[in-house]
Amino acid sequence: MNFTSLDHGAMLALNFDGGLVLDRLMWLTSEKLTWAPLYIALLWMIYRRWGWRYMVVMLLAVVVGVALSDQICNYFKETYQMLRPNRVEGVREHLHLVWDPIKQEHCIFGRYGTVSAHAATTMSIFWVIGLGAMRGVRSYWPWMAAWVVAVGYSRIYLGVHFPSQILFGWLLGTLVGLFLAWVLHRVKWVRNLAEPKCA
Repeated sequence: MNFTSLDHGAMLALNFDGGLVLDRLMWLTSEKLTWAPLYIALLWMIYRRWGWRYMVVMLLAVVVGVALSDQICNYFKETYQMLRPNRVEGVREHLHLVWDPIKQEHCIFGRYGTVSAHAATTMSIFWVIGLGAMRGVRSYWPWMAAWVVAVGYSRIYLGVHFPSQILFGWLLGTLVGLFLAWVLHRVKWVRNLAEPKCA
């Protein structure tokens, strides 16, 4: 059994019809605007702990991480054109596809899904904020890890990414996030800002 067969088998095992409620939940999980309150809450926590200057630095770092991850994903999608599962014969016929209530069609998205941008961007956010501002906040790590996994799985449930494409995205996001966290640590004036306002 080769890698492709394993990937296809895992896709069919993880993608199933969970009914209307789970369909809507996975669709919402995959939507970027759904998580706006989470982003605002994280910025507020950073502001409370580190002050507004460091909050702005972290916001810029997150924006750079998301943009960099997204563009690298686009490069891989155009260069190494790996089809999305809902476009692969022998797989798409067995997939449960979710109805998009806004577009009024099944969730299909672009032709290629080589590296999941959703997985990459969420993972880059996880590492940048975690290592840059939440290193000592124990509750951050399990809750945000659960968020990363939930968003990644939602893409499989929607039928728009193979498990391997999610894993590639997580790997890319980890590399980008760790690199940016390292850069922040190396910049002296950023380190000087990292003096907590409160415990």
